[in-house]
Amino acid sequence: MGCEGDLTDSLRLKSRYISTDYYRSVVEKYDYFFQEYHEARIPVLMKYLDLKPSHIVADIGSGTGFIAEQLYQLSGLTNPVWCVDPSAEMQEVAGKRKGLYPVQKTAEEFFSDPEINHNQVFDRVICAASSHHFVDPVAVYKGIVRSLRPGGFFIQVNIVDVNHPVFKTAENVIGKYSKNAAKEIQPRLLQEMNLQAKISHQEVTSPTMAVSKSKLYEIYRGRCVSRLYQLSDEQIEEIIKELENEILKDVKDDDRINYNYVFLVIKIHLD
Repeated sequence: MGCEGDLTDSLRLKSRYISTDYYRSVVEKYDYFFQEYHEARIPVLMKYLDLKPSHIVADIGSGTGFIAEQLYQLSGLTNPVWCVDPSAEMQEVAGKRKGLYPVQKTAEEFFSDPEINHNQVFDRVICAASSHHFVDPVAVYKGIVRSLRPGGFFIQVNIVDVNHPVFKTAENVIGKYSKNAAKEIQPRLLQEMNLQAKISHQEVTSPTMAVSKSKLYEIYRGRCVSRLYQLSDEQIEEIIKELENEILKDVKDDDRINYNYVFLVIKIHLD
């Protein structure tokens, strides 16, 4: 096992702080692009968070606050969900939702705040597929652990697979042009961080989701995920050409493509 400093430096090299220009470019259609993904994650989060009305919750990398608002409403929370995200455009949307407390900061800024860093503030902290944006993951995860109240825990949800060949074909093309893209933090790396906490993980398959062919192409062309932001228009069209020539050549624009997400749910709780 390497020393903590080496791990921090290594992860910093692999992490990418995405330009605010990206979020500016996608904010108007963000929830439309991510509708199916949001709908797949919410029941998983509800199952593993075991929320009580009195809980105080923080969502790190909360985007537009769609998921946080759903958790607030479905759980009958009496305290607003803290929505931590550095994008002013995303927070403008979140600020119009019910039951949210927007905090426009990066995860590093948030967990370095003495009021958060030295106090046990939260019953639950969540990170739904945003850990690849952490510039200093070691500092963030240690801050998360320090912020938890007794009996509290952190839940992270990563995508590990989408079980339809459409997405595998697209991923093969994307992978050619975004080889240095940062990935979600995995359990092995968390173990190396010496967090003084218990770490467990489990794979979960989502309910069956569906998206039309026309919307799928719109999602790719709209660069709904940050990895696509690195690709040129020609490279995006290469994805669509591959799909048109193979898997989707006989599929009509309005036909629905059925698939399931496979999520890795990671839990961190105090010893």
